[in-house]
Parts: sequence; C-alpha cells; structure tokens
Amino acid sequence: MSSSGSLDKLLAWNGISLMIPGSWEVERLDQTYMLIGEEESPKLEIKWTVSPRRFTLETYLKDFTARTQKQLDIQIKEEAFPPLFSHPQGRFEFFFFSWQGGGAEGKGVVLFCNQCKKLSLVRFFSGISFSSNSLADRILQSYSDHPGGELSRWTIFGMDFSIPSAYALTDYRFQPGSFSMTFSSQKTSLTVFSWGPASFLLSKIDLNGFARQRLPRLKGLALTGECRRGSFLEWAFTEEPFTGAGRLPIFNRYSRPTVFRICRDRKDNRIFGILAQSFQQFEHGLIRESFLGDL
Repeated sequence: MSSSGSLDKLLAWNGISLMIPGSWEVERLDQTYMLIGEEESPKLEIKWTVSPRRFTLETYLKDFTARTQKQLDIQIKEEAFPPLFSHPQGRFEFFFFSWQGGGAEGKGVVLFCNQCKKLSLVRFFSGISFSSNSLADRILQSYSDHPGGELSRWTIFGMDFSIPSAYALTDYRFQPGSFSMTFSSQKTSLTVFSWGPASFLLSKIDLNGFARQRLPRLKGLALTGECRRGSFLEWAFTEEPFTGAGRLPIFNRYSRPTVFRICRDRKDNRIFGILAQSFQQFEHGLIRESFLGDL
C-alpha cells in the first residue's frame, strides 16, 4: 500500500461507506462486518456496532475492544494519535491501535460517531502506517458510518442503488449470478434483484419468461415502459395468503398488494428487478422513485 494507490471504487453496505482501490473486493460480510481483500489476500477489515441507550464511552469502548479481540483472535495495543491526521467529518472520535494475531500484524483505528453513536473498528493488514496522504489515511478520510440524508446508498457486487433510509436490511443472498437484498419499513418490504450475465440468461428466453421463471407467483399481464436502465416490464397484483383467500372477506387484510418491475441493463449486462409489497396499497411510487424509475 503506497501513497500513490488510487481510490476509485465506492463500497456502501448497511450504512457504512468508504472508497477503496478498484482491485479490492469484498470477500466476507454480514450485517455488521466486512472483510475486503485483493486476490484472496486480506487488506482491510471492518466491524461495527450501535451503542446502547445508556453508556459511557470509556466502558463501551473497552467492552467493544475486548469482544472484537476475542471474535477476530487478535491482540490490540493502543497507539498515539498520528501527526497531521484529520477527517473531513468532525463528528468522529478516534482511537488508534496496532494489532497482532494469526501470524499477521497491522494498524487500525476505532471510530466513535457522536451523531449516530456507532462504534466502528477498522484494521489494515500488511504493516501499513497512517502516514500523511497514505492509502490508509485516504481510505479513512472517506469513511462514513451512516447516511447523510433521506436516502441510503448501497453499492456492492456491481449493485448500486439508493432507497429511503427508513428501510432496514432484513435479508440478503449473494449467489453466483444471482443477488438479492430485502429491506423492510413498518408494513412495507422492498427486494432488489440483480442477475447476470444478461446476454447468457436471455439467450434462449425473453425477459417476460425469465421473470416468470424466477418469480412464479407473478400474476396477469405486464405493463411495458422505459426507465433509467432501459425497457422494463411491470406487474401489479394482489398476493393472497393461500389460494382462494380473496373470495373470503375475512382474509382480505392478509392480502399483499405487490408491484414488481424488471429491466435488462445492456450497458452493465445485468438484469435488475425491484419488488415492493405492502399490506396497505400498491407501492407504485417506491418503484418509480427507485433506481429503475421512470424516465
């Protein structure tokens, strides 16, 4: 890692965002953890947690550090604040450290956000230091731990979209050629899909057939239109808790108005979809304001 390395890839996951080199990829993750590497060699690890309602920073930091050392099987030693280091966002407090474990060592930092009360542990591999304008210094300066407005951005595995910040991640599946992420807010859920490569998946079937193949519960005919990614198909139907439930008024409150839009993005060679479900109404507005929104 040298000061000449360029940061040309945005990574945004579950409120955390930062810039990394284009050759780095996410190798492991869960809702509060990411391991980022290059050619299966670890480069950067991030773990975060939200503070309890009542806490003292000293005790909270000590408990978080102790748990992290045990979970990651490393030893952490506090170090002095690096000279000349600064962060463009003034809401952070920093606790720098060196670490050892598993035959490796490196430098890292714990960040505490005075605004959202989140603690993040960021550790770098390969014996890197926080010298002025180093790669680690610039990655850390790009770090943010919560959305800055009403929208939350998600950028991972070629997916890049924004949704209202009120929606929390409830499920995700990253399988070869098929990615999906589900978010919920009150009685509404959003699921974002990405399939690819589109040229292969659609070589023997059209977009309508592909959609019905992947979501067999689709009902009725699809509307057509143009969105920011290209031509789309869109279904709107009511999903019942079981077959024939719609004929029984007592079960109407369990029916789910559903909207699904799917589009082939020829530029990215992907098929993108977004599914909105609610117990209250057809969420056409969420679809139109999404990354597959109308032109």
